[in-house]
Amino acid sequence: MGTSLVRNVTAVLAVSFSATPLAGQGPADSLPPGVTMALVESGRAVFEGAGGCYNCHGPDAHGLLGPNLTDGNWRHAKGSYLAILGVVLDGVPASASTNGIAMPARGGSTINEDEVQAVAAYVWHLTHGTGNDSLPPGVTPAMIDRGQSLFTGEGRCSSCHGPTAHGAIGPDLTDGTWLHAKGGYLEILHQVLAGVPQEESLSGLVMPPRGGADLSDAQVYAVAAYVWYLSH
Repeated sequence: MGTSLVRNVTAVLAVSFSATPLAGQGPADSLPPGVTMALVESGRAVFEGAGGCYNCHGPDAHGLLGPNLTDGNWRHAKGSYLAILGVVLDGVPASASTNGIAMPARGGSTINEDEVQAVAAYVWHLTHGTGNDSLPPGVTPAMIDRGQSLFTGEGRCSSCHGPTAHGAIGPDLTDGTWLHAKGGYLEILHQVLAGVPQEESLSGLVMPPRGGADLSDAQVYAVAAYVWYLSH
């Protein structure tokens, strides 16, 4: 790994582990630290051109010899930008490949370090689209911000799911593994509204309607928007 990429990755790691979600940080600001939309667009050009990524993953990244990169089912990188960056940089040997097909370092191309970062940003963005266009209909960044405040405040969601939603008595809401709602906004909205009775609970734990709090309908919409956003 070249020294410039080491410095860049170290800087990204430092920001990633020190940063905490801030009120007002909506989907338009949800790119990984150090990634810009210009970098994403540059990565698309490398993916479709000098990087030769399309040879294995297809021109639309839906998969050929290599896996589909648009469906969120990650075999090696687990979906984070830094993990994807590592896979593009180092490749995947056949011994570690889940389908037995090796991926050479840098996809077998001679792309430079800036181009590696750009491809990783583009591949990350394929399943983590940002901006208001990627929000469910009716959901706004303001709703998500309001939902975050309710989650840790009067909604009392944090008493079961933890202040960062990583789970306590109730399950982790950030990992994309859903017990009941399956991750869709309307399903999450219904679950917050109706709760989960004992006979339907897959964990044996009961979730009361509206989390047991006295939330208005508008507040329920906001909490559901925030919970949806946590894993999207």
